Amino acid sequence: MSYLEIYFLLLEQINDKFIYLKSYIYIIFVINNQFIMSHIVFYIKLEPYLKQWLHNSLGNPVVFPPQSNENAVIRRFLRKRPPEVQPEMAEDELTAIVIPDSKAKPPQYYNYLGKKAKAAVKETIEDLFRANLWNEMSDLTKRDCGLNKTIAAWCEMHGIDDDYSETVRQKYYRMRTSYSRRGIFLGSLTRKHSDE
Repeated sequence: MSYLEIYFLLLEQINDKFIYLKSYIYIIFVINNQFIMSHIVFYIKLEPYLKQWLHNSLGNPVVFPPQSNENAVIRRFLRKRPPEVQPEMAEDELTAIVIPDSKAKPPQYYNYLGKKAKAAVKETIEDLFRANLWNEMSDLTKRDCGLNKTIAAWCEMHGIDDDYSETVRQKYYRMRTSYSRRGIFLGSLTRKHSDE
């Protein structure tokens, strides 16, 4: 039995004793001499580079800042778990995201996101990634360094494996190209021939 299953079992047994947990109070369980915090999470499938970037930036499990757009979207679509739906279990390809505390929707009761709600959360994560990539890269590309090297260094700085630097480069290039097709030039108009 996993820690998450044990946690939900314990929550069910003491369900009526909980009114709500304030954001600064956590329940701590000790199992096999390990402390288990009461963060309730949901799992979402992300591209590997997004997962690595999120873990590097916001931890594992991912904890978004309290007033973030991502938390607002999560809170908006949270609902009580349908009785026929089992709690999600951790898998290697899934990313765990902590459900934010809320007086209106306490996580111990409201801890379910449907397929379309998860798609909305994924979209906010992708938007956050694009904004971070664009803001940091637009300043770096003005330097006298080739785009491939710059993006590889950016990926390294953000915990993204070298295997995905080409994916990130293509994403950045598509963003820049979509503007240039409309006559808005956000990067250099000359090609750097020294890039390897």
